[in-house]
Amino acid sequence: MKDFEKDGYGFLLRYVRKTHGQPFCAEDVTLAAQRVGLAPADLRNWGKLFVQAAKDGYISRCDVPFRRVLGNGTLTLGWVAR
Repeated sequence: MKDFEKDGYGFLLRYVRKTHGQPFCAEDVTLAAQRVGLAPADLRNWGKLFVQAAKDGYISRCDVPFRRVLGNGTLTLGWVAR
């Protein structure tokens, strides 16, 4: 795994544990990571980390919509820890 992928995946899993089963938005994770200096050159690179975490059984999609800050207010479904 490349450096960002390894560090980002670890950050994502730590974030998920802190949600205690509450739904969260992917942007919450990416913005929190940016605040601590963890960001890929292209924010879309986070997508594959969420897909991997879902495949590994850590998270799944939920039916709670979130308004995207970085997506001009569009709605997206959130994630929840398994």
